[in-house]
Amino acid sequence: MNVNITKGLDLKLNGTAADKLLDCAPTGTYHIRPSDFRWLNPKLLVQAGDRVQIGAPLFHDKRDERIVIVSPVAGTVQEIVRGEKRVIEEITITRDPESAIVATIEFDTPTDGESIRKLLLQYGLWPCLRQRPFSVIPSPDVKPKSVFIPCFDSNPLSPDINILMRGKEELFRFGLQMLQLAADNVPIHLCMRDGADNQLFEKAENVEKHYFSGPHPAGNVGTHIHHIDPINKGDVVWYIEPQEVARIGRFFAEHVLQFEKTAALTGPAVKTTSYFNTVYGADLTSLFTDNLSQDNVRIISGSVLSGSKLETSPTLRFHDHQITVIAEGGKREILGWLLPGLKKWSASHTFLSWLTPKRTYKVDTSLHGGRRAIMMTDVYDKVFPFDLMPLQLLKACEIKDIEQMEALGIHEVDSEDFALCELVCPSKKEWQRIVEDALFELRMMNEE
Repeated sequence: MNVNITKGLDLKLNGTAADKLLDCAPTGTYHIRPSDFRWLNPKLLVQAGDRVQIGAPLFHDKRDERIVIVSPVAGTVQEIVRGEKRVIEEITITRDPESAIVATIEFDTPTDGESIRKLLLQYGLWPCLRQRPFSVIPSPDVKPKSVFIPCFDSNPLSPDINILMRGKEELFRFGLQMLQLAADNVPIHLCMRDGADNQLFEKAENVEKHYFSGPHPAGNVGTHIHHIDPINKGDVVWYIEPQEVARIGRFFAEHVLQFEKTAALTGPAVKTTSYFNTVYGADLTSLFTDNLSQDNVRIISGSVLSGSKLETSPTLRFHDHQITVIAEGGKREILGWLLPGLKKWSASHTFLSWLTPKRTYKVDTSLHGGRRAIMMTDVYDKVFPFDLMPLQLLKACEIKDIEQMEALGIHEVDSEDFALCELVCPSKKEWQRIVEDALFELRMMNEE
C-alpha cells in the first residue's frame, strides 16, 4: 500500500546527526524514571542499598503486577528520589564497574503466544510494546487487532533508521517471528519511507508492507494506523520500534537480556553531532562536555516537537532514539516583525525566508508571541493529515466533553499527532498537553 501525505510540515533545523558512531563507555550512574511509561502507577519493589542484577524488578504497575520495569544493569540502588505527595520520580542505580551490560537467561524455548508473553513480562521486555489508544503499555490479556512497526521517523533531525539498525538485521527478523506469536498471528504492518533504502525491512516475511511519502507527520505511527487500520472504540492496536523488535529477537535467539540502544545526538546547539550507543537509564552528561555551542540550552529526549525536557541527569527515555539540544530563548526582540527575517523560520510567509525553502534554521525555545485564548479556524487543517476535524476535536478536548471527543475520533489520535498544530498555532496553545489530559480523563472513565 502506498500513501502520500499532502497535509503536514517539515521543520528544517540545523544539527542533523553526522554518520559516525560513538561507543559510550558504561557510566557509573543510571536513572530509571517511572514517568518514561505513560500513566504507569508504580509500586516500588526495591529500597536504597539493595543489590540488583540485570532484569531484577524495580517496580511494577499497581493496576497489573505482571507489568514490571527491571534494572538495566547490575549494581546497587543508590537513591529513591520522590517528589510531591511522595511520587516516585527516579531510581538511581550505581553500576558495578566490573559487571557486564548483558545477562544470559536460561529458559525453555517457547512455542506459543502465551509462553512468549509470560517471558516478556517476567524479564521487563513487555514495556517495549505500546498500544493505541492512549500510548500506554498494553494489557497482556487483550488481543490487538494488528501490530504496527514504524520503520522511519519524519520528525525534525530524526536519525537514519539504517544506522540505528546496523548489525541487528537477523535479530530483527527473528524478533518479528516472536512478536507474531505473542500477538496471536494478527497482521503486522511495516511502514516505510517511499523511495528510501528499505532493504532490511523488505526482506521480512509474513508481514504487510506499506510505503509513505510526504512531509511530517508521515512517519508518525498515528498516521500509519489512521490510513491502514483505523481504530474504533473498543479496538486495540500494538506498536513497537524496530530496535525493540531486535532486542526481543536477541532475547529469544541468544537467551541474552540487554537494554542497549543506538540513538542520535542532534540539534543546532551541539558542536559535533553523532550517533551513540548507550544503555537505558545511563547518565549522558559526558556527551555534552565541551560539545555545546553555549551554556543556556535545553536538552530534549526525543524531537523538538514532542520530546521531553531533561531537567537533571540527562538520560535517553525508554522509547526515544534521539537527543535534541537547542538554545533557550526568552529574549525580547525590538521590532523584530519589521525585519525581513531571512534567517527566521515561519510556517507562513511572514518572513522572506520562505523564498529559500531548502534553508535549515537555528531555532530556540522562544514563543515569539503571547498565549491567547482564541482558536484559529483554518491553520490546523493545513498540517493535520487525518480525515478528522482537528479544530472541533481540540475544542472538545479542552472542555473534556467525552461524548463529543469520541464522536470526533479521539480514539484514533494521541498528543504527538497534534504537535504540528501546536507549532503553527498563532495563539500558542499547548495542544499536546490538552489532548493528553483529555485522553487521561477518557481512560479513567473507561476503567470505572
